[in-house]
Amino acid sequence: MNVGEVYFVLRGDAFDPAVVTAALGIEPSRVNRKAHYIPKRSSWELSTGKISAEIIDVYKMGESLIDKLAESADAIRSVAAEHNLEATLQVVLTVSPDDRLPTPAIGFSRESIRFLASVGASIDVDTYRGVKRAAERDNRES
Repeated sequence: MNVGEVYFVLRGDAFDPAVVTAALGIEPSRVNRKAHYIPKRSSWELSTGKISAEIIDVYKMGESLIDKLAESADAIRSVAAEHNLEATLQVVLTVSPDDRLPTPAIGFSRESIRFLASVGASIDVDTYRGVKRAAERDNRES
């Protein structure tokens, strides 16, 4: 299986993520507060959650996430400016080593790109190669 997650994150130095929640009126999927060692920055995240499937469609995942944020664009710009936050649409993909499975579809709608530009967000895509399960490997070696 392929695994994918798309999340929108606001990161900054020692801000209270509850301020973002209050400003946007959206409950985050995850928050982190800056600590002495890890994490080095505070963050507020809204995620699609991890999806395991043969076909991972980043286009649809990103669009569904941005649909939830679209009406909060002004609030995102405001809270990001006030607290010096960086906005990022983060895509994390783990591609199956099984050559029979399709690779993820990676793309973004015009509306998604417009929204991200309007809030000053960047896009970051991380891809990883999945690890074959030991049992699958053992069966092939037999």
